[in-house]
Amino acid sequence: MRNDLKIWRLIMDRIFEMEKDIIDNIYGVLSFKPPYSATVTTVLRCYTKIEYDVRFRRIEMIPTRFSTVLGIIFDYTVKNLLKDKGFEEKRYSKKYVDDEGNEYVIYGDPDLVMGDEVVELKYTSMPLENLPLEHHVYQVKMYMNQSGLNGRLIYFTPNGVREFLYDREEALTDEEIAGIARSFFIDKVSPRYDWECQYCHYRSICPLAVLKTEEEEK
Repeated sequence: MRNDLKIWRLIMDRIFEMEKDIIDNIYGVLSFKPPYSATVTTVLRCYTKIEYDVRFRRIEMIPTRFSTVLGIIFDYTVKNLLKDKGFEEKRYSKKYVDDEGNEYVIYGDPDLVMGDEVVELKYTSMPLENLPLEHHVYQVKMYMNQSGLNGRLIYFTPNGVREFLYDREEALTDEEIAGIARSFFIDKVSPRYDWECQYCHYRSICPLAVLKTEEEEK
């Protein structure tokens, strides 16, 4: 018997191609200066993390966490399973204006559009009772605002599956999305969520990092 990585290399090559397309879509529309623009997923993240990625050219084409690799494989698999069920991949864009007149163009890329729903797929090892996560709900409700459709958030976990359905009336308003965009571009909120720092490769050199205490680590 001998080790052979041929199949895994083919899988990783394909993941690289898909991730490159995603990253090109995300960073290709990013503008830190007026006219401000970004994707939904960008403005829901830590400003400093995104700014460091661009400034220091440290945009990772291949994830190094295996759970992330599994999530990518899962996402690709589900989309292929549903290919003949009427799903579409769409990109939305919409301009939002805050109460000071700052304008933001936000791009939305839901995983699927099926009938009257935008659908977002998530793979996570989080306990079922901790779902849904706030930033995922915001993500779906921003897509709902842009599309005028209902929203569905689907979690696949090692312990089971959960689906959360949101009626179109629950979409975030233009004013709420403008507030989120302002908090990213103008207020430069960093981090947006304390837990982001635990997964950030800049955490040991970032003065804004929120790190766990030794007791919390235990």
